[in-house]
Amino acid sequence: MNAAAPIQRVLVGYGSESGNARALAHCLGAFPALQAHAPQVLPFNDIDVGSLGPGDVLLALSSSFGDGEPPANAERFAEALRQAPALTGLRYAVFGLGDTGYPRFCGFTKALDTLLVERHAHPIMHRVDADASYEQFFQRWMPVLGEVLNGQPDAGRDLHLQVTAYGEDNAFNAPVIARQRLSSSTPAAWHVELDLRGSGIAYRAGDTLHVIAPNDPALLAALAEWYADPQAIELLRHKELRQLGKTLLRELARLGGSDVLKGLFKISQRPALDAYLHGSDLLDVLDDHATPDSVPLARLVDLLSPCLPRAYSIASAAGDTVALCIREVAYVHRGRDRRGTATAHLLSDANTVRVYCRSNPGFHLPADAAAPLLLIGTGTGIAPLMGLVRELQASGSQREVHLLFGEKHREHDFLYGQTLQAWQASGQLASLRTAFSRDGAAKYYVQHAVADHADAYADLLARGAHLYLCGSRQHLDTAIPPAINAIAADMDVDALPAWARLRAEGRLHCELY
Repeated sequence: MNAAAPIQRVLVGYGSESGNARALAHCLGAFPALQAHAPQVLPFNDIDVGSLGPGDVLLALSSSFGDGEPPANAERFAEALRQAPALTGLRYAVFGLGDTGYPRFCGFTKALDTLLVERHAHPIMHRVDADASYEQFFQRWMPVLGEVLNGQPDAGRDLHLQVTAYGEDNAFNAPVIARQRLSSSTPAAWHVELDLRGSGIAYRAGDTLHVIAPNDPALLAALAEWYADPQAIELLRHKELRQLGKTLLRELARLGGSDVLKGLFKISQRPALDAYLHGSDLLDVLDDHATPDSVPLARLVDLLSPCLPRAYSIASAAGDTVALCIREVAYVHRGRDRRGTATAHLLSDANTVRVYCRSNPGFHLPADAAAPLLLIGTGTGIAPLMGLVRELQASGSQREVHLLFGEKHREHDFLYGQTLQAWQASGQLASLRTAFSRDGAAKYYVQHAVADHADAYADLLARGAHLYLCGSRQHLDTAIPPAINAIAADMDVDALPAWARLRAEGRLHCELY
């Protein structure tokens, strides 16, 4: 088609959930360079797909909902486009807003671009895939678009505005810029900071960082020795050797003819299977239930999945760096020294770590800027709570925040203690309370601190506070809900306990591991 044919109509269509794409669409509609074309700004659902054709230019700006779905005000348009015949003569440009934390980054606008091409519409500029810094892309894109529409069709040929979306197969090599020990006890807790400059990765407090770590060289060497084949080191280097799924275990039991391992798959034996796998790795299972002949190396390679990423809560606010709070994993099991796959790598002398980020909206700050916060964290579960407070600090928010932290000993395990106390002194934290379980004659946990400060915490919840909880599932999952129910009985409505009511109202945010 003739990309320079006269323009008869310019439609600025938008799909928007939060309002960002809508705001950009109206900004574009008011852009002086477009006024000669009298642009019409409409939500996608108000555009008649059947009327699109030669002489029309569609400028499409949209976010993606959830995992790459169209926003609600674009759903009918998207469906009509799928059913539409050829749209020969239609010209278009697509500006997508997305979050690289989602697997299908800019999923809807990428699909929209594909649909238009399949229907023989002609793109007048390269598709834009923008993230949280979309305004910078928009300010570069809009004037070039104006040039294209006003007789310079090649003006946008060299403008490529596409953020890279990272994942397991495309992780970013982040330089390590800090490793700081936070506790004097063992296993120690550490603060690790990575440099994200140049990655385009954008995150929020509450999101998770996924680490792809290499396997332990000692484990690889031991497997090579078990097989009496040095090639095993390279063949297994990028395979998952620690987190063993049931499909793999069932096949190993079948190949090895192990009735003992087969018996562990009975429902009644679930606790026994969990106990057997706790702290074990692939070599342990092969030692117990197979031989190199019954499970040949080539067959094992086919059975194993690639190395699985390890997810960590982020302990920082958005920026050029990202921080983690991790605990060493080191133990002896069956005569072999073991270390956590990712923690060992993060705390090694490695200069870079392969990472990518995933959005975790359920642990983001609430949209209601007036709602108080009650943050409860134990051990390294303090990580995302540090991120939330840092985000509030960076924004200058005056939100009321109360933090309760639990660990073993104040002297040895008060993670980020100086920072937390400084925040309390400055008023960033309205209150800072602690529960150090081993400092007194009787063990004292966070649920005891909740009970001891019942009036203050009950008042917070009654005033609409959001509760954030992070730490060990084993310790918190059965301890905190009854503690909250006990202090906030006045919140019970229609036999719905306080904990359930908080969840139903969207005021409960839990990260338990």
